[in-house]
Amino acid sequence: MDNLISVLQVLWQSGIAPALLIMLIGLLIAHFKGNQQASDLLQIAYKAVLWAEKEFDGGVEQKAQAINKVAQEIEKLDKAHVFTVQQIDDAIEWAVKRMKEHEEE
Repeated sequence: MDNLISVLQVLWQSGIAPALLIMLIGLLIAHFKGNQQASDLLQIAYKAVLWAEKEFDGGVEQKAQAINKVAQEIEKLDKAHVFTVQQIDDAIEWAVKRMKEHEEE
């Protein structure tokens, strides 16, 4: 136990432990920020799919309008640069599946 404490003290005093701690905090912030952004995208996509379902007839037009709606909403939030077209498309597909699951219940 004393050896462990001594090793930790040496690591702290040498600057290695603080550097690792700062790096770990940065990684955790990036991870949770990424999760929040993905969650935000999925919520926006779900609302856009519900809106397109009510306003438009036909699958292709509904999807195109939902994509446009998502693009407009993330642009308003100044997050358009954060998401790729593929991520938006995947979010729309997820929202459609989710909506269909809720209809079956």
